[in-house]
Amino acid sequence: MTLKIAWGITGSGDHIVESVTTMKMLHEEHDWEIHVILSREGETVIRWYKLWDTLNESFAKVFIENTPNNPFLIGPLQLGRYDLLLICPATANTTAKIVHGIADSLLTNCVAQTIKANVPVAIFPVDQKPGTLVTDLPHGKQLTLHMRDIDIQNVQKLKRMQGITVLSSPADVKPLLEELSRNKT
Repeated sequence: MTLKIAWGITGSGDHIVESVTTMKMLHEEHDWEIHVILSREGETVIRWYKLWDTLNESFAKVFIENTPNNPFLIGPLQLGRYDLLLICPATANTTAKIVHGIADSLLTNCVAQTIKANVPVAIFPVDQKPGTLVTDLPHGKQLTLHMRDIDIQNVQKLKRMQGITVLSSPADVKPLLEELSRNKT
């Protein structure tokens, strides 16, 4: 049976290529219906990494945030027209807002309202482990990032929130969706 997924992308360059590659592969392998929701910053990062054409050529619907409730996706999410709301990747900012109940952007508002309707939510927050990590920039250079304690603490809080599954990498999306598909039939 076909899954319908609302896949949110925030303004994280870290794991963006891997996330879009995973999204496209899953859509092609399983013919799952994936609607892409870009935060304003997500659109900026997608364009910076030159993934804009890939998204628009691969997916029938690509929504871009105008306001916390526009485009209007909360109604369809709450009514179960989507099987899952997935945010991959999620910035530390988006993670912090969700953890603290702030719903002032399209994706944070979608999470808050989707959970209220008992529709599954999964999130891949990028800042999960202490220490440093090296991420690839769009032009082949690399950037070393130092994780902040507050961001790691917010991910730990996110893991304890009811109605949210926290993923450790974009590779975790495939088994999650396959399980959701099996349970749907």
